[in-house]
Amino acid sequence: EFTAFSINCTHLGCPVRWLADAKLFMCPCHGGVYDDVGTNVAGPPPEPLPRYPVRVSQGQVEIETSPVPITDFKAGVQ
Repeated sequence: EFTAFSINCTHLGCPVRWLADAKLFMCPCHGGVYDDVGTNVAGPPPEPLPRYPVRVSQGQVEIETSPVPITDFKAGVQ
């Protein structure tokens, strides 16, 4: 079983990093923290990490990606 998350923090879109020892995703830009299921647990991220559908087809892992909307906090719109 596989789970795929967006690499982009839901705060301002910086790329998050997986810290295996801590079992956390960390955003280096503003200190956002997500747990191992993508839930935002600390810092400024307003939403969990978006998940992408994953399937295994003929021995290949396929991830269906789509653009992830980033909120413009100055304007208050997506």
